[in-house]
Amino acid sequence: MPDTRVAVFIDYQNVYHSARELFFFADKPSPILGHVHPLRFGELLCDLGKVKDPRRVLAGVRVYRGQPDSRSGMRLSRAFNRQVEAWKQIPGVTVRTRPLRYHRTSKPGQRPEWAAEEKGIDVMMALDISIGARNDAYDVAIIASADSDFVPALEDALHVGKRVETATWWIPKSPRGQLRLPGRKIWNHCLDRSQFDLVRDDIDYSAESSKGATH
Repeated sequence: MPDTRVAVFIDYQNVYHSARELFFFADKPSPILGHVHPLRFGELLCDLGKVKDPRRVLAGVRVYRGQPDSRSGMRLSRAFNRQVEAWKQIPGVTVRTRPLRYHRTSKPGQRPEWAAEEKGIDVMMALDISIGARNDAYDVAIIASADSDFVPALEDALHVGKRVETATWWIPKSPRGQLRLPGRKIWNHCLDRSQFDLVRDDIDYSAESSKGATH
């Protein structure tokens, strides 16, 4: 029997911010807290499905992130660049980015302050899910996100005969929402704090000593 190829698609901001919200309760937790190592995260999700299909193999992990510039602060911008460059060195991991879109929030004459938002990241990820399904790049797609914008892409993958799973963080007192498809049962991997600790990335990429770190 052939292997079952599993592709993991990570909506990174969704994964990062929901981990911070559920697992770290300080008013302003360190920016380091909430990050995950993409390969370990993908391996965990692939392995969790082996109870139903022991032939599963991880075919690749794709990470989607908005890229900050100096308007988000030099420390954050520097940390982002080093983290992404480190991840790109990991076999099997693909990182796709788009520049964040900024709008000024300070009044004229005041020191410039900026608010950032992602634009186009969800479209990029949705296209990769759909195109990958139609090009037979995987057998199972695992979507790490709770964003309903991905529903059409999941439906498209199912339409061409692929299996679809999702993944969200979870604690007993505050269950997170998950992607739901009308008329379809989708396996959602509810990941708790102990599983987060298996895949967390605690390297401070803003530090000079982090250059080249891939762990």
